[in-house]
This record gives sequence, C-alpha cells and structure tokens, in this order.
Amino acid sequence: MERRAPRLLVSSVLSLFVLAAACGESREERLRREMGYEAKEKPEAKTEIPDIPPHPDREKLRPLLEALYSQPKIPDVTEGDVEDNEAHYQLEPGVMSVVKLPSGLSPEQKVRAIVRATAEADAWAYRPNIRRPYADQIHKIKRGFGEDQAALIQKAYADLKLLAFFNGPKADEAIGKLPAEVRPTVEKMKAEYQKGKQDVWDRWMKIKMYARRVVSRDEPFRPLLRGLQKQMGLEEPPPRTWMESMDEPFKGWAKQIAESEKLFEMLTNLREPKDREAFMTDTHSLWVMEGSPLVPDKAKDVVIDKKLGFGVLREDLGGGYNDLTFVFSRRLSGNKLRYAFLQSIIYGSLLRDFQMFAAAANDFATRDGDGKIDPNTAMVPDKYDPLYARCGSKAAIDTLLTHYGKDFPVLAGLRPTTKKAEKILDVAHECVIEGARPDIYIPDPNDDKDVTGPAPGTRLAFYQMLARFEKLDVNLAAMASDEKTEEDEAIEDAEAVLKRIKAQQEAGKGVK
Repeated sequence: MERRAPRLLVSSVLSLFVLAAACGESREERLRREMGYEAKEKPEAKTEIPDIPPHPDREKLRPLLEALYSQPKIPDVTEGDVEDNEAHYQLEPGVMSVVKLPSGLSPEQKVRAIVRATAEADAWAYRPNIRRPYADQIHKIKRGFGEDQAALIQKAYADLKLLAFFNGPKADEAIGKLPAEVRPTVEKMKAEYQKGKQDVWDRWMKIKMYARRVVSRDEPFRPLLRGLQKQMGLEEPPPRTWMESMDEPFKGWAKQIAESEKLFEMLTNLREPKDREAFMTDTHSLWVMEGSPLVPDKAKDVVIDKKLGFGVLREDLGGGYNDLTFVFSRRLSGNKLRYAFLQSIIYGSLLRDFQMFAAAANDFATRDGDGKIDPNTAMVPDKYDPLYARCGSKAAIDTLLTHYGKDFPVLAGLRPTTKKAEKILDVAHECVIEGARPDIYIPDPNDDKDVTGPAPGTRLAFYQMLARFEKLDVNLAAMASDEKTEEDEAIEDAEAVLKRIKAQQEAGKGVK
C-alpha cells in the first residue's frame, strides 16, 4: 500500500515554496499575482532607423554643409518619386531630418535644393538651451496663425541662415574646399545673398508680426536674428509709443486721454493694466492728417470715408491684432476733427473685439429649411470687420458723449447725434444690415415662425458692446427727447392726479 504524507505536512511544504517564491517579489508584483491579473511585460518597440546611402551630390557639398549645419551629422538626402515644387525639395523634419529630391532635377537645381534644405533643416537640429521645442513653436503658429504662416516661418529660417552664412567669415573657406563641378553654383548663391539681403529681410518682415514673435524670442531664431542685427544692422522696426503715434493736431487730445485711466480703458477696451501699458509703449497705430509729411508711403492712397472723416489702412499682425494708419481729411478741424479722432480710437478697438464678433456670428451661418443653424459656419466674414467697426464706433461715440460728455475735458463741447439709446442702437444695427447684404441673415417676411427679426446676433452684439460706454446711474430724464409726445403728457397728467389724491388723504379731506 502506498503511503501518503500527512495533509498538514504537505500544506506546510507548499507554504514554504510559496514564501520562497515570494521572497524575490516586490509588494506590487505580489499583489498583482494574488489578484490574478499580473500583466505580461511587453518588450519595447525598437525604432528602425533606415540606412540611407550617401547621396553623391551631398558628398560633394559636404565641406559647405558641415560649416552651415549646427550638428556634426548633416541631413541625409534621397532622390526619387516625390512631388516637385518651387524649392525643388521636400524636408522630412526633425533631429534626423531627411532631404527628399524629386527625380529629373538639373545639376544646378540639385545643388541649390540640397543647400537650402540643409539650412532649413538646421532649425530642427538639437539645441540643449531651447525653452520650447521648435516643433511646438511651429505647431503653435499653425494653430494660431495658419498653415501658410508656419510654412513661411520655416522657409524664412533657411533664407536668414544662408544670409548670415554667405555674409560671414566661414563662407569663403568652405567654398574653397568644394569640387569644381558644384563650386560655381554655390558662388552664384553667395552673390545672390550678398546682393539681395534687403529682399530676404523684407520677406521675413512680411510674415505676420505676432507669428514672428513666437519664434524670434527662442532658439533657433533668437541668436540668428541677433547676429544679423550686429552683422548687417537688420532689425525689427522700433516700437512706437502712444504719443509718438500722433500727428501734431492730435497730441493735446491724446495726452488728456492718456492721463485718464478710465477714459483710456473705455476707448481702447484694454481692461488689464499690463495690456494698457503694452499698448502705450507699442501702439501699432498712427494718426496723421491728409497731406502731412508723417503719412507713410504705404498709406498715400488711402481713401477718406466722408461719413467717418478719415480713411484706414489696416495690416494684419496676426493673433487678432492690426497695424492701423488713420488718415484724417484735411477739411476737418475743431470739434469735427476731435469727434473723428475719438471715434477712430474706438474703431480700432472694435476690430479686435472678439466678444462682439462672436455674438454676431450666427447672423452669417448657413441654415437648413427649418431655420436650424450650422454652428460650423457661424462666423463674421473678415471682409465685414471694418463695417462693424464703422457702424459700431459711431454708436459708441454717441453713447459715450451722452453719458460722459461732461466728465472729461477732452469731450467738452462735443454733441452726440442723438441721446436716445434705442435710436443709437437702431442706426448701428441698420448700418450693418445694409452694408452686409446679401450675406447677413434677414428672415422671410412671410415666415410666421420667425420672431427674431433681421440679424438678431448683430443687434445683441452692439447692445452688449455699448454697455461699456454707459453709466449705470444715468439720469434717464436727461436722455428723454426734447419734444413731449401724447404718451408723455398722459403719464404726467396721471402722476399729477395721484399726487393730488395723496395730498388730500394726508390732509383728511377725502377725495372728490
């Protein structure tokens, strides 16, 4: 008969094996095993780096490319079935950038493409002191300013890098090491960058200013731009202060506005002290008289709007900001010029009033047969921004004068077109409706279901915007029309009767 170990002994032996096995486990591993869901470790996926054979033209240019590129390993070059373009290359960006050339390029086109592509790839090279990765910078520009601005930034780096290189001390030495078959093309490129430095800089300056700022304060652009400033005197235009932005007729009024924080905030809609300070030190606007020597060449042909008394040259800086040049009619003077000047400041602030444009957006959205709005199409078209600024600024200046005309010296003596708030709003609303036909929403007059009326979003947008120019404790009697209506007289008669009845009751005479 087979002998069996006692159950207690078997149990003890098994426990020892379990404890022994557990001795090498961490607490987390033991918990996972006991709970029955221990995960199997997956081996890390290895990134395969393709082995790209040296391109013969890249090898011929190696002495130049090594002097141009910031890292020891210059980008690989391939040639094959890729779409051709104006630059004759496509760049696969990153710290291991690859330059892709389309088939069929001439020898000169290949040399130019490889040199330019290597200069562009240099922006992606690893830099230990960078604050924000270059990829993040480019992504921010794409998100905030558009794909076109991001592409221009990347091409601009190549231009600026080559401009600095071909005008620097390393160029001649590197070119001297090149073989004869590629040297003439590189010499030609050098001459082009030495002769056309202003063209390169002008292309950089045409990129939206706020998009330029995203990259210009960090690697890789910052040291490059500083070097160009020292080397060739190329630099951004200096900031222009609030007072420096004024032609002579406006300086006194501008000074009074600047000295009143409340009025300055209302006119500019800059509520944060840091935003007001930034605007005061870098205004991005210019107020000049027609025919003045201060009128910049770019604004010589600005058309004066007779209703406004000024014309506007608007340049997009990106991020919702504008560079504005206001040119005032030489026929204006005195109170008319002061009225137009104040309205122009509000005009500028409304061009960046995102809340106003957001409220009006549904008026331009597409609608289905039931009148339901497609939210993806709800946006005020850019071409109507000046229309909203023109109509809204007229309503705003009249509202400001109605409520604050006696509070600020710079407003003294100016009269609003009307003091009635409803009429001010009606005029501004109708101004936009007429100017934005047929794009703006106007319901079918035979549609009994529609109770909103034409362009309800625009009306709400102006109603909200005008609130910043109103006093909460305004004397409503002062806003009344000078002429009494029959309704006004009836109300006054009723109030008189009530007062007489109350007086008689208090005197104990009863009511007759």
